[in-house]
Amino acid sequence: MSLTIINHKNHKIDNDLSLKLENAFNLIRKEENLGDCSVNLKIVDNEEMEDLNKKYRNKDASTNVLSFTNKDISKKITNELGDIAISYEYVIEESAALNKEYDDHIIHMLIHGIYHILGFDHENDNMAKTMEDKEIALLSKLKITNPYI
Repeated sequence: MSLTIINHKNHKIDNDLSLKLENAFNLIRKEENLGDCSVNLKIVDNEEMEDLNKKYRNKDASTNVLSFTNKDISKKITNELGDIAISYEYVIEESAALNKEYDDHIIHMLIHGIYHILGFDHENDNMAKTMEDKEIALLSKLKITNPYI
């Protein structure tokens, strides 16, 4: 199926990055044997991300990515895995601070968000290592360097 990208009114993901995000989505679908499924990606600003983080995680701050797993009964029919929000402002600041390319970093955030939807987490060292290893392997296949070094 597909990755649906909803752009923020002040920040549009260009066609080149859209294609890269689609490729990343298709790769994770293949690697994780997800078959036909879809994910919605909404690009937000820090203000909207802070509102989402406060509402759903009780955290009064912005963040780079949030994932929302589809737990609706319709999931069996729609194959819609869930929704991901990425703050473009946060990712711009974070990629500059980490000396990473914006496109590479936002692709990493998409992959990270999808793994959260799939039930992976980083609540303890073992879980974090498993999730990071999966992300690193996928990013490598996309010619993106390990973001954790």
